[in-house]
Amino acid sequence: MNVHVARPAAKQLSYQLYARVLHPELFDTSAAHVIERAEYVLDVRICEAGHVVQLHRNGDVTSEINVDGGIELPKRRRCFSVKLNTGQDISVRPYPDVSFQASTQIESLDDEVFERLTAEFRSDARRATLFHAFGSRNRMRPEPLSLLFADCSPRTVVIHAFHTFPDDLAVIRTQSLYEF
Repeated sequence: MNVHVARPAAKQLSYQLYARVLHPELFDTSAAHVIERAEYVLDVRICEAGHVVQLHRNGDVTSEINVDGGIELPKRRRCFSVKLNTGQDISVRPYPDVSFQASTQIESLDDEVFERLTAEFRSDARRATLFHAFGSRNRMRPEPLSLLFADCSPRTVVIHAFHTFPDDLAVIRTQSLYEF
């Protein structure tokens, strides 16, 4: 019998952006949602290590991912790859008419604050664009949660993502902005 690990360690994750489509079979998707607008299609997915966001616009695809740093992904048309073990501010132009900015943050918390924050995230689940609670490996800790909030307008897309890592008592937060 295979033992399924819900999440890799928070500090071994990387955050990457590609100016291309990444095939869905590269990631174990736990939840997915598609937002269709006249100007673009936004495909958001929650996976074990965090999320995959693919923005389809005018024949171009931009793929933003949180992934286990040990997973080998293609290097072709990768705009950047940064470790999520520290905070980062990123700005890149994957296509001439698309500007991308992101901010990443990892927070290590004490038990009480982590549990309170997890409860707040759980209460925010009904407002989230996408939410998933993973099975817990430790009955003494809350289950890992992922929430994505997408704010979509004709000229911008803002994604707020929150991922909890109970084994590490850590929360990873990313905010990304796509401007056309």
